[in-house]
Amino acid sequence: MHCNFFETHIIEYIEGSLPDEVQRQMEAHMKSCNSCKISHDETLVLFRDFEAVDIVTPSSELRWQFMEDLAAEKATQGKVVSLPQVQPNYWKYAFQIAASVLLLFIGFFMGSSKSTAQASEEIVALQAETLQLKEHITLALMDNSSASKRIQAVNYSEEIHQPNTKILNALIERMNNDSNVNVRLAAAEALFNYSQVELVQDAFIKALHLEKDPSLQIAMIQFLVKAQDKRALEPFQQLLDMPETPDFVKAQANLGMSQII
Repeated sequence: MHCNFFETHIIEYIEGSLPDEVQRQMEAHMKSCNSCKISHDETLVLFRDFEAVDIVTPSSELRWQFMEDLAAEKATQGKVVSLPQVQPNYWKYAFQIAASVLLLFIGFFMGSSKSTAQASEEIVALQAETLQLKEHITLALMDNSSASKRIQAVNYSEEIHQPNTKILNALIERMNNDSNVNVRLAAAEALFNYSQVELVQDAFIKALHLEKDPSLQIAMIQFLVKAQDKRALEPFQQLLDMPETPDFVKAQANLGMSQII
């Protein structure tokens, strides 16, 4: 069974609406494919969250006010943005969009019959569970055998606004040791968002002392300039003193020293 087939029919599998033989094939595939297992778990959690939420029917006055606000919002929009064409995982993107819209409506209508404090607590709980799921998926994909999946994990990490130490260490590990240079570069770029985090600064200082790939050397120089970490002056000078350092990397190191000083 191909992954595309599994992802296309994952909702029917969860609902148990597929023929028995196909259900068994789906189950067998999920046991042997970590990526599809993650997709299954993600979808199952979303289903469970939706079923756990009590949908409150709004009053006619609230519905009227909502439609009026929605019309006013539409009138302020100056252009229509087209969604990108979706690839084989179309159901997943569509489901995520639908989930976001549903959560928005749930938050809106819950406020009509519950206290603001209670509604806020339930929304915060949903957001926390979603964040936990996203962190789990990110860490699992970081160790995937496919370079494209590891890059996907790096992209997921950028959606986590306040990543924990596990996520940051996983990104640092990918930057330092991944077998694919594109994954390493993607991880370095993701870490740019945390230039003021001491753990990340220390990792870039240490990595620049050892890094031999010119593209990564430049990325690390740029990060340390952004962080304004004066400890970077030593590895910058080390690059300048090494005969094998390419001239364009030396030029970047020279510029970086002047920008930090």
